Amino acid sequence: MSLLKRVEPITVITLVATLLSTMTVIIIFAFLMMDSYPLFSSIGLNFFIDKEWHPSDGTYGALPMIYGTMIVTLLSLIFSLPVATGSAVFISEFLPERLRVWVKGCMELLAGIPSIVYGLVGIAILNEIVKSTFTLNDGSSILTASILLGIMILPTIMTISEDAIHNVPAEYREASLGLGLTKIEAVTSAVIPMAMPGILSAILLGIGRAMGETMAVMLVIGSIDRLPSPFYNILSPSQTMTSKLGREAAEGLGSGLHWNALVSLGLILFIMVIGITLLSEVISKRWKRQ
Repeated sequence: MSLLKRVEPITVITLVATLLSTMTVIIIFAFLMMDSYPLFSSIGLNFFIDKEWHPSDGTYGALPMIYGTMIVTLLSLIFSLPVATGSAVFISEFLPERLRVWVKGCMELLAGIPSIVYGLVGIAILNEIVKSTFTLNDGSSILTASILLGIMILPTIMTISEDAIHNVPAEYREASLGLGLTKIEAVTSAVIPMAMPGILSAILLGIGRAMGETMAVMLVIGSIDRLPSPFYNILSPSQTMTSKLGREAAEGLGSGLHWNALVSLGLILFIMVIGITLLSEVISKRWKRQ
């Protein structure tokens, strides 16, 4: 009893919250595994390499959706990363403090805009820009979805990176300037390396959001269950795992193997996001040790 009396209430609350979070992840993973098992026991690993998806014929191939998810995520990161990290450095190191607060606040507001709003803007504006620029019949494509996702994840990467850069102790800047370095040299050689764990976490968080985005991507990617021809044709319509789930989850519920195939897509996405999260922790810890 004396031991229980010495335990702080906040410790108990934190422990309970941690256990609940862990149990939630375990329960979700167990559900995905159980509902995916009938599919894998039926068609095995062919699910990962087949290119066709025809529920009426009992054909389920996830390769187009896996490829679509990876290429859209990669391209969105390529589009957003230079702008996000460059903006973070500029806002943190070169803007006056009062102006910095206003600019960062505006960027954080962008992160709170619902994804369906981004999707509507993508249909009305971005689709037409891509269509007219590349003389396409329809602007819905991998490129359109990638640009839109890049815009969506930019505030996330920028704000978290800016926090990491701004939180670097002033002593590092002062020591660098005292050694005769210019402001830019001090930022690139001292501040950014110290902030790199936070920047890497921001990037991986952006990747996780890009992978998990549904509505906006579903509206602008074209939702065609096939690989582009050739595979690097980013002007072709495609499909991601999230857009596939968004379109077919309601009709697939309780329909046997079709439902199991959709849950299997969710399992793949779940494992990918968990893997990215763990990779973020490993990279951050290793960078801090170095």
